[in-house]
Amino acid sequence: MNEQKFWEIIEASWEKLPMLNGMRQEALQTNEPDLFEGLSFGLEDEVVEELEQQLAQLSKEDLTKFIRIMEEKLHNIDREEIHAHTDGSDDGFLYCRGFIVGMGERYYTFIDQNPTKAMLDTEAESVCFAGYEVYQSRFGEEFERNTIHRTESGSNPHGWRE
Repeated sequence: MNEQKFWEIIEASWEKLPMLNGMRQEALQTNEPDLFEGLSFGLEDEVVEELEQQLAQLSKEDLTKFIRIMEEKLHNIDREEIHAHTDGSDDGFLYCRGFIVGMGERYYTFIDQNPTKAMLDTEAESVCFAGYEVYQSRFGEEFERNTIHRTESGSNPHGWRE
């Protein structure tokens, strides 16, 4: 598992849902807020279900690496400049970051480089926790979270003013 494979798994989850993926492609082209609001619900439910099915096929080592990459991605965009455009409580901002990651590499990179383009009220809580849930279900033990990158809002020391 590497970063490329991580993004391929997320893309494949969208590709299993052609109607939602078409809406996502249009949103990525237009950055239309109304499209993103609808995608938030689809990502939270349908796309994550597909994601979990793919994760359930991974080895323990690859699933661990997937989770670590997810934690890193969530940590990297834990920044005040992104929060200013998504708003939300601590948990709410985490779920907004889950939406950003869950939308795929293209959107993640776009928001990472253009924080002012982040959308208000777009969340996908289940993206943040899908790997943990599959890990526990498959291996009968809880995954040790946040050992390398913390995902809690405000935990990226480079992303927030003191």
